[in-house]
Amino acid sequence: MPAIKKVPKEAIIDAAVDVLREDGAAAINARSVARKLGCSTQPIYLSFQNMAELKAAVTRRAIALHTQYVKESLRSRDDSSSCYGQHSRYSSYGFGFVKFAAQEKHLFRWLYLDGGQTDPYQYDVLLPEIISVIMDEYGYSEEIAQKLHRDMTYYSYGLAILASTDHLDLTDEELLAAFRREFTALAAYYGVSQCQR
Repeated sequence: MPAIKKVPKEAIIDAAVDVLREDGAAAINARSVARKLGCSTQPIYLSFQNMAELKAAVTRRAIALHTQYVKESLRSRDDSSSCYGQHSRYSSYGFGFVKFAAQEKHLFRWLYLDGGQTDPYQYDVLLPEIISVIMDEYGYSEEIAQKLHRDMTYYSYGLAILASTDHLDLTDEELLAAFRREFTALAAYYGVSQCQR
């Protein structure tokens, strides 16, 4: 008679994500996840063929958590100020990315530094929305919006890595000001657009 699954697959993924959040990528193994669940390793191997399959599920969950975090930042900081004024929806994207790295250090490292994702852009479900925001707020063509976002992403990654390693000591306002300065420099490079607001 086959074994009966008593621990739901989602609970196993939740436990693995908790292990990742608390102890980092190196701590994810069948024993640590089982310990978190309070069971043997058997339920893990009944739901997943191997640890690689579980880690792939952890990556999907981490991507979803990251996307939700950045999406909330993108939508909650909407401001009707001028193009280069207080904060735009676009600067909120970078802000959310860096804050995620600071507050979810191990998830950020898993996704962007430890190889949890081989191509971070592949799973960026917000990319079409972000490009649209740049085009709408600043009047850039899609091609220029993509280039500008690519360059801002390089800058954001640097700040996020510093944040995830506790080497970034900026207030929220200082961080937003840093994004405004970088955006202004890139806008000068790509040609200052007409503000659409």
